[in-house]
Amino acid sequence: MNTKDPVLDHLVGRIYEAALDPGIWTRELLPQFERATCSQGSAVWAHDFALGGYRDGMETIDGFHGADASAIDSFKQHYSRCNVWMTHAPRHLSRFVGSSSDFFPDRLLPGTEWFAGWLQPLDLFHSAIAMIQPRPDLAFNLTLLRSRRAGPYRPEELALLQRLLPHLETALALHRRLSRAQALADASLQVLEGLPIGVVLLDERAAVLHATERARRLAADSGLLQFGAGDGLAASPPAAHARLQRAMRAAVATGSGRSGGAGTGLRLEGLAGLQLHLLVAPLPGWRSPFGERTAAAVFVSAPSAELAALAPVLRALYGLTPAEAQLAQALVNGLSPQEYADAARLSLHTVRAQFKAAAAKVGVRRQADFVRVLLTGPALLGRLAAGYRTDDDGRARDA
Repeated sequence: MNTKDPVLDHLVGRIYEAALDPGIWTRELLPQFERATCSQGSAVWAHDFALGGYRDGMETIDGFHGADASAIDSFKQHYSRCNVWMTHAPRHLSRFVGSSSDFFPDRLLPGTEWFAGWLQPLDLFHSAIAMIQPRPDLAFNLTLLRSRRAGPYRPEELALLQRLLPHLETALALHRRLSRAQALADASLQVLEGLPIGVVLLDERAAVLHATERARRLAADSGLLQFGAGDGLAASPPAAHARLQRAMRAAVATGSGRSGGAGTGLRLEGLAGLQLHLLVAPLPGWRSPFGERTAAAVFVSAPSAELAALAPVLRALYGLTPAEAQLAQALVNGLSPQEYADAARLSLHTVRAQFKAAAAKVGVRRQADFVRVLLTGPALLGRLAAGYRTDDDGRARDA
């Protein structure tokens, strides 16, 4: 005999989808729960026992149905703290399903502020509650509500919540984990967007996962770098494009653990002296909850937007000498050792000796690794946190 319950199956599926899109609760799930249990109102929300009332936040799921905006707001701001069902709820159980009378006697409810101020104006009296407590001070609740005329919730209605409870618990845990991951990703992208260089993140196929606004602006202004169809990154002229593709393939192979190669520096040159400096570097593998993996990054800068005043920070962080710090700043800005030697009126031998000493202090050997560590390390982020900004044309300056 087929014992499948199509209503239950549908609710289970949508509960998991709502872990990714919490708006599904208000749009679909809560009305469906009301229809399945002859309820007039419903809510999915978090109760903070330490605060004594409603708790909002990114890691909780929040949705209300069957009440107007003013009633919902008054619940959040005040009446959740008067909710005698929650103030008398069991706090020693990790999960629980029951009717409101299991928490607080029906005969005493009319004498409470909770009833007089919130339930009665909405013609509500009885409730069915599915409660999950991920920790002792917090309860996640699916609450169903109906009038006194409709009577208490029947055993079969509570049984529906009981059967759904494990799925609610898993979906809540999934939502909280995804929310944390999303918050971390958003914070990381905000840091990248604030850097005075352009950054392009590549996946294992060397496709573009994310490009900062500065990277796109440098590409558009110079015409030397293009974001093409299929999440590709291209360069002009054709010879430079071929070098860039080889560099990206090598970098993502290293970042994905398929080879041990290091990063590559490239210089793109166009008409009228236009230039872009690129550093294509592998990154430690990181997989998001959605399966994306960042394997490499392309750091984009222009000589007209050089990063100034990094030398003091590099000296403090890595113990570089003044000469080594000046060289490091020049390399970060895309100069080659020969170009720096010419500009500083030093021999190439002296510059190479300075680089060897500086690289040892940073903990690397190759120039590409040296520049990558400086670009992704605390020196650049420290300048950002200290008020490092750029003019509208992209030229670096201090705040």
